[in-house]
Formats: sequence, C-alpha cells, structure tokens
Amino acid sequence: MPTSAEFPGIGMPSFEASSSMEGLGPVEMESPTQDLVVDGILDTFVTTGPDAMSVWTDTDLDGYADRLSVVENDGDYSAWEYHRNPDGSGEWRQTDQGKVGE
Repeated sequence: MPTSAEFPGIGMPSFEASSSMEGLGPVEMESPTQDLVVDGILDTFVTTGPDAMSVWTDTDLDGYADRLSVVENDGDYSAWEYHRNPDGSGEWRQTDQGKVGE
C-alpha cells in the first residue's frame, strides 16, 4: 500500500518496493524534469527519499504517469504500469520485482 508520506512540493505519492498499488488511480505528472527516451520532451520525474528512489514516467505524454519504478536502499525494487481498461477504468499492474544483484 502507498505510504502516507509525500515528498514536499511535488505532490507525488511515496512508495516502497513492497507497496500495493490497489486503489491508486491515475497519477498526474505535474512537472516532469527528465527526458527518459531522449526525444526532447520531458516525460519523467524522479523522487528520492530516505529509503527509496521512485521514477515516474509518462510514456504516452497525456500528462499522467504510465510507469513507476521504485528502488530501495537495500536493493529491493518493483515496477508497475498503469493500464486503462475498455470500460474507462484503470489499474496499476506490477510488471517486475526483486532485489538488485540477484
């Protein structure tokens, strides 16, 4: 489950590698700061906290995060993608998890 802490000033939720994304809907990308695919368009925002780094990416440039990757200081990591269903609903699906180096 998402942790209750938020990084000040950016409005992006904080997560751990073991977090559940159940109940979290679309996450608006307020101010992307990185160009992940090197096409000249800012599409990614990276947050860092005391225990983890989160990478939020808007792959289709609609203003909402489509991918989230979290890497914790101890090497645990997880990745999720946001899927929009034909009925208009959406959900985050975990695509990967593990420990760096294993």
